[in-house]
Amino acid sequence: MVKAGQWGGQHISMTIAAASTEIEFDCGRATVPGAIETDRDDRFVTTGTFLQDRPGPTTPDGPAHRPMRLSGTVKGDDMQVSIVLTDSNEDVGNFTLTFGRTARLVKCK
Repeated sequence: MVKAGQWGGQHISMTIAAASTEIEFDCGRATVPGAIETDRDDRFVTTGTFLQDRPGPTTPDGPAHRPMRLSGTVKGDDMQVSIVLTDSNEDVGNFTLTFGRTARLVKCK
């Protein structure tokens, strides 16, 4: 299991808890139900939902939540992740996070 708590990196922040994993990006956010389980090689693949942040007004229904796949590896206090939107096969990005590190986000306005 990936260590619970705050992980941060360039353009990404991840908070892992038993009930859910919350991820924040420069221009979006995502949720994974529950903690992130690793295999014996410290790799993981899990699914969740992604929400793109956009500047300006939103519709009454808000932006659509999109299905995503989060995969990666953990080595000690370092994590590599890749995020793909599964409804379009769109690559959201590859990120490096460190446990206990403050994220460096540049929020969309």
